[in-house]
Amino acid sequence: MTTLNVTLIDVGWGDSILIEYEDGQLGSHYALIDSNDTDTLRSSYIFVKRYFERKGMNIDDRKPIFSFVLLTHAHADHGQGLKAILRAFGARQFWYPKSLDWSTMADLIRFSNLSPSVEHHQSIDDTKILPPLGDVSLEVMWPPHGEIDQRSENNNSVVVSLRHGQVSFILTGDAEEKVWKRIADRIPPDTHFFKVPHHGSNQGTFAREKTPWFDHCPQHAKLGISSHVRPFSHPDKKVIELFESHGREVYRTDEHYHITFMTDGSETWVKYFHQ
Repeated sequence: MTTLNVTLIDVGWGDSILIEYEDGQLGSHYALIDSNDTDTLRSSYIFVKRYFERKGMNIDDRKPIFSFVLLTHAHADHGQGLKAILRAFGARQFWYPKSLDWSTMADLIRFSNLSPSVEHHQSIDDTKILPPLGDVSLEVMWPPHGEIDQRSENNNSVVVSLRHGQVSFILTGDAEEKVWKRIADRIPPDTHFFKVPHHGSNQGTFAREKTPWFDHCPQHAKLGISSHVRPFSHPDKKVIELFESHGREVYRTDEHYHITFMTDGSETWVKYFHQ
């Protein structure tokens, strides 16, 4: 059996997502999206390192371990830990959007240019055809080619669809109202997991009183929230009330700790670990 596993790592604030495709022949393909680690708080690094150690992997012998590492957008709670991740584990591809925040991006790009741990790096948009992760196909849904949001870095977030067999997973960064008004109708009907944008904030779900992505996200899709309780109190109470009023199946890192959404390409299931 082949399996796609997408784990929302409980990093306390911000995002970090580990992706693993198990190919059915005792082989695994790995990817990582975002890391908010600091010099003193290394939640995603520790989780990933222990994950590989439990699999009996010798990291030095396997580098580069990641098929790709993706920075969704240039905010510290998504990207400040990626240099250490890339240095420790290596990546064949490092992807990122075009951004106005070059103070964050420049250091990562400079590191990628010089480090033997990164084989190739480039900015991506919805015209970029991404290589598959094993048998999992990837599609960039946002950002559009040649467009950079001048007001909100959140709206430069890379939104990506992962498809395994008859199942799609949607990973959303911190994309807000502007994005969902334009691409919500492109959410595939076979979506079985949808990462709630911007940590479950009001801005990530509501467009005034409308709810673009929520209206187009299939009822059967499981929802996952990388919570950002401190200092921003995400997820927002109004967002949670929306989900509850529609009977949606919701998992959140501040309640469920590390959350793994899994599919064999037909069925889906969830496991999580309480602290």
